[in-house]
Amino acid sequence: MPKQACTFLNLVMKKGKLLFVLIVFIIMYKNGLAQQSILPDISEDYIARLVATAEANYPQVKSNQNKINIAQSNIGKARVSYLDAFSLSYIYQPQNNNTITGNGTSQSSIYFNGFQAGLFFNLGTFLEKPYMVKQARQELEEANNDQNQYYLTITNEVKKRYYTYVGDIANLKLQNQAALDEQNIFNDVKHKFEKGEETFDDYTKSQSSLNTVYAAKIAAETNLLIAKADLEELLGEKLEDVR
Repeated sequence: MPKQACTFLNLVMKKGKLLFVLIVFIIMYKNGLAQQSILPDISEDYIARLVATAEANYPQVKSNQNKINIAQSNIGKARVSYLDAFSLSYIYQPQNNNTITGNGTSQSSIYFNGFQAGLFFNLGTFLEKPYMVKQARQELEEANNDQNQYYLTITNEVKKRYYTYVGDIANLKLQNQAALDEQNIFNDVKHKFEKGEETFDDYTKSQSSLNTVYAAKIAAETNLLIAKADLEELLGEKLEDVR
């Protein structure tokens, strides 16, 4: 083959390779632009449903609600305990009271006969009841404050884990596209290497780049699974079940 023909062929091949790399770069650039923000993927309505699910299912929320119920019950008990200051007692006295003496049995008369009832009032017990009611109300207020504080905490935690989850989804999409693009580049380099049009050094570099991209993809998949598990820990159910 004439030297000019060889030179022209090599130039065409180089330009073809350059064009291929340029096309791949443009595709990656466009995909990168499409995923440069996760804000469009954030749904406030869905976050509200996630928070409501966590509030309904998370054990700590249920535990706090039990404390509120107990505190409310203690207020009722404290109010009823006002009756503890009053006590009712009774005795029965027969109408005839026989007394045994040395000379025989004699009968004596008692002013009160039959059943006798008495109502007693303990002032000290009565005066301590308002403090017991006040304490029960303070316990209820504290239980409500703990629950409200935990609502804020779990809302914030659900949001953070949801944002992480959405971010990991976007990152995995980028890694999948990067792996696809790198695979196409490697396939082209491999094909040219087998035809003797590419050096072994370029082939090994392309293979190494492909392995690096796939390792990043696996890491992205792992991060996504962990983020999903962390979010479901708060929800108490599968993410797919939240509607």
